[in-house]
Amino acid sequence: MPSQTRVHAALIAVSVLFGGHFVFTKKVLAAVPAPSWVLFRITAATCILVPLALWLRRREPLPGRRTMLALLVASFLGVTLNQVLFTEGLMRTTPEHSAVVTAAIPTWTLLIAVAIGQERLQRRRVIAIACALTGVLYLLGFDELLRAGSFQSETLIGDLLTAANGVGFAAHLVLMRRVGRDLDPWTTVAIMFVQGLLMIGLWCGPQAEAAHATTTFTPPILWFALYTVLGATVLTYVLNTWALRHTNSSNVALYINLQPIVAASLNFALGAPAPGHRFYVALGLVGFGLWLQTSARAASRR
Repeated sequence: MPSQTRVHAALIAVSVLFGGHFVFTKKVLAAVPAPSWVLFRITAATCILVPLALWLRRREPLPGRRTMLALLVASFLGVTLNQVLFTEGLMRTTPEHSAVVTAAIPTWTLLIAVAIGQERLQRRRVIAIACALTGVLYLLGFDELLRAGSFQSETLIGDLLTAANGVGFAAHLVLMRRVGRDLDPWTTVAIMFVQGLLMIGLWCGPQAEAAHATTTFTPPILWFALYTVLGATVLTYVLNTWALRHTNSSNVALYINLQPIVAASLNFALGAPAPGHRFYVALGLVGFGLWLQTSARAASRR
């Protein structure tokens, strides 16, 4: 049994890697169109994760037909839709905004789980949902709509696409809680990435060009791309999978709050303007809501 220090160090590493991922992916998107980058990223990640999964998976029969169909839906939500909406959204917003909106995924997950009867609402969870939603809406500028009748945000479309990605990924998590409970995680990830790559190829393949691949393999874009594929995709999955075996999901969720801070700090260090007050207000509300949500889950288990 590893020490809790090592477990928390792994979770911090995951959050730092993900936080940098928002910034470096934004730099890739400045040179490579979003559809091409999505195709390149998932192709590279699949080529690494599938052999890794074949090596580490339990030796047991593959899932049956019904489970494979359920995994296809989960792959559409958690790989295909996730990557397309996230990347298209990040292209139209800032790394800081994308990180804050993404941090609300546990809230969307709770809402969907409650809607289908997987979980029950409690007073603390209602407050948690209200805080997180208020934070995201304030970041989007909904108070301006109520006051002036129009939006002034240049990042609104990107923020909404990122929020849609969060809802889709939350639905993926709720589905996998039911479908993937007894499945080997390595076999599951291999299947979903292969399925996701096929779907992404159908959507993004016709828009990809050889010139986009050349740009991706040219420094410094190559270094940003390698960070995203190796650090923010492969390594984070491995570390998260390992950490979840030795701690509860509440601890994992709480560390999501580090990602916007890392994204904002790194982006500012690389020359971007400091984020405005909306970022900090939204981060505080989403973080407080996430803390309430995870503490309510912990209390319900006692």
